[in-house]
Amino acid sequence: MYSSVRMSVNGTTRRAALFVVFGALAFVGFPRQDAGVRTLRDSLALDCDAVLTALFTPARPQLGRYEVCTTREPLAALVGPDWRIEAVPPLDAFGAAGAYDRAALARLYGGRRATVARGWTEHGERFESIMLISPHPDASLTRLMPGTLVIRHVIIR
Repeated sequence: MYSSVRMSVNGTTRRAALFVVFGALAFVGFPRQDAGVRTLRDSLALDCDAVLTALFTPARPQLGRYEVCTTREPLAALVGPDWRIEAVPPLDAFGAAGAYDRAALARLYGGRRATVARGWTEHGERFESIMLISPHPDASLTRLMPGTLVIRHVIIR
């Protein structure tokens, strides 16, 4: 019924394309950042919080682990040289993976946007995808805190 190029309408083509893309990335590898770039892990005193991690990250990630930390540093002082800073609605900033109360978060921001920056670092076998969010909620979702929330997805290869 379907041509061999199309394969199907149930997503097999999409899955095959994703397999090819991720396979190519695994074969070629990710580009490395310059060794002189300041890294969050090495240069800051981060206060990591298990409650925030449970709220804003997947319960059982399929690959690697998540860490959610806070710092008093402003977001602009933490971004890498090629990271883009943007203002986004809070539900877009925090995504749909966590167990947090979406209505409470929306009420907390009250029409304000969250300032977000995304980037990554690599140190030997350690790859980190990093998202910075400012201002950020406290663990009870009742106050917006100054400083920056740092969400790291850490993968050891």
